[in-house]
Amino acid sequence: MRRTIKENTGISISRGAFWERLAGNRLKKIMESLVSLLMTRTIGAALATNQILELLKIAGILVFDSSTITLMDIAEKEFPGTKNKAGIKWHACFDLFSGQSVWFTLSASRKHDSNFFPPFELLKEKLIIFDLGYFDYQLMVNLQAMGAYFLCRLKSNSVVFIEEVVSGFEKYSLGKSLLSIDNSTTFKGNILEAKVKTTTKNNSIMRCRAIGFWNDTEKHYHWYLTNLVVDAKIIYPLYRLRWQIELIFKSCKNSLNANAIPSANPNIIQTLLLASIAAHLSSQTIHEIALNALSQEQSCAITFQRVAFALVNLKNKFINCIVNPIQDNIEILINSIHQMINELYDPNYKKRETSKAKIHRILTTM
Repeated sequence: MRRTIKENTGISISRGAFWERLAGNRLKKIMESLVSLLMTRTIGAALATNQILELLKIAGILVFDSSTITLMDIAEKEFPGTKNKAGIKWHACFDLFSGQSVWFTLSASRKHDSNFFPPFELLKEKLIIFDLGYFDYQLMVNLQAMGAYFLCRLKSNSVVFIEEVVSGFEKYSLGKSLLSIDNSTTFKGNILEAKVKTTTKNNSIMRCRAIGFWNDTEKHYHWYLTNLVVDAKIIYPLYRLRWQIELIFKSCKNSLNANAIPSANPNIIQTLLLASIAAHLSSQTIHEIALNALSQEQSCAITFQRVAFALVNLKNKFINCIVNPIQDNIEILINSIHQMINELYDPNYKKRETSKAKIHRILTTM
């Protein structure tokens, strides 16, 4: 890092002075401000994305989750870990179509995911997809009260009662616990749906849809809860979009060095992780240019990992634009992005339909 700074700015800095500045609180504050600024950028959307949102009648699709970065053992005091002695956890909420960060916070990895949640005002009229780590009936009640939509898996030990049969159940199912009904053979292969209710820990009543999809490998149904009003067959492809946040975390770790923090100093740990987050947010410039240059099918096959890889390959041109933001350097960067445009999407998109493309196809042919 020190050598890169010297090569690109011509400024020499001693090793000791470099680490002193890296460990200071001032640089961490600067990185926090930079990430906050990058998060305010409005990122364009592909035509298919706009159509999906219009047909679903929602303002956006968000997913939140966390990812743990393992640290040196001597960082245990500030960042106690779970599987490892020390670790820092990155809690984040992303827009699934653009990769734009909507909210994030950092904590010790020993902190449970359920202790961290985006502000509700960010979620209104949006679909929120989350996994079992955040499963909570009161959360679902609160999201509905805020005018948000949710989609999550149903825990295997959950007790929700069938209020209304929509499809696939016998009438005797009314009033029974959803998971107590043996559906492994009677309805195999069909999509099942019921309206269910349960009582929360605060004695509120949670009501929503429960939709079951047969899993041929495990020989039983997987159940999903949602308050989104849309054809049941779109629910599973929508939930599969949740995997995109794992790809964002993976790209930040593998390509943008979030997984390589060579220090136990709390400020350095947070500063370097913030730098990786800032790099991911900066990579959305590549994403946005690609959306405007590719066909609808190709834009549905763009992957965050490929975009991050492109950023690494174009890093010197990005640095030139930052250090010397003249028009010539900007044009060189844009032209270089266009030269890599075919590397940004899955080349097998015609043979293997992406989740986004499948959702678009189903919605536009219904």
